[in-house]
Amino acid sequence: MDYKKIDFDRELGGGKETYNHILGDWWYNRSNNSSHQYAYLKIADHMKSFFSGIPDKIIDYGCGGGNLLNHLYQHFPTSFLTGIDGSSMLLKEARKQLQHLDEKWEQKVKLVETELPDFSLPLGKADLLVFAFPNIVPNPNKYEFDEEFLKDEEFDVAEYLSKTHEPNPEDEPLNEDPETIYDSLMTDRIISYNLRGLLKRGGICIRVEYANSEREELTELAKQRLSFEEGSLQQPIDGYRLKPFFALLNSGYVESRVIEDVYHQTRDKDDKKGGYHLTTLYAL
Repeated sequence: MDYKKIDFDRELGGGKETYNHILGDWWYNRSNNSSHQYAYLKIADHMKSFFSGIPDKIIDYGCGGGNLLNHLYQHFPTSFLTGIDGSSMLLKEARKQLQHLDEKWEQKVKLVETELPDFSLPLGKADLLVFAFPNIVPNPNKYEFDEEFLKDEEFDVAEYLSKTHEPNPEDEPLNEDPETIYDSLMTDRIISYNLRGLLKRGGICIRVEYANSEREELTELAKQRLSFEEGSLQQPIDGYRLKPFFALLNSGYVESRVIEDVYHQTRDKDDKKGGYHLTTLYAL
């Protein structure tokens, strides 16, 4: 597929149905290449080595075509898996993968088609959750979340972080205005609330997100924005101290050509090099 023919800005504004068409084809091809397949194996290995004991319930949030589910099915043979995604086309491919593994797969796996984030999903059930290579297209007009989560100060902190400038101007992201940053901060935080709500207290969330460097190499502002988005922010910001809903346990950086997913969307040559953060969070 020639990604240069895809208008990502237009397609990503089309809601979850866009992944039933050209973006679904793009992602299906990307997620099946060797870089992604190796990454999925490393993610599943990390989850198995990190989680002590046997998780009863595992969620793959934004499971796409089921490549990671495939590995989780084999790594956790006695766990019940739930794959959640907004694309019927990609979930159809996930079913095909699982059928090739085991004719009784439906006894151990449930596939759920829904627009994400979805706050009507069963709460507090999962022991382990993975959110890998997010390409979610949320609909801001359909958020249905428990308003006890979001406080006024969260919007204030997001606004502060979106308008704050780096001490070194060369560290500033290009072509990002405060409104765009603010929308990204709040969207990702709302998704993180959804992730936390699906987990039991003490459950483990594995986040796998595109990155160009080690987490430790990020600027202080970039770290604050990332912690705010994932719900692990500990330090006060502009006089506000938010209650974290995750504790950061560890975060590693893996160089990988999966970063080219981002390059396809941005056409920025800087996004040709990088990889992903493999972050482990503890549900508070």
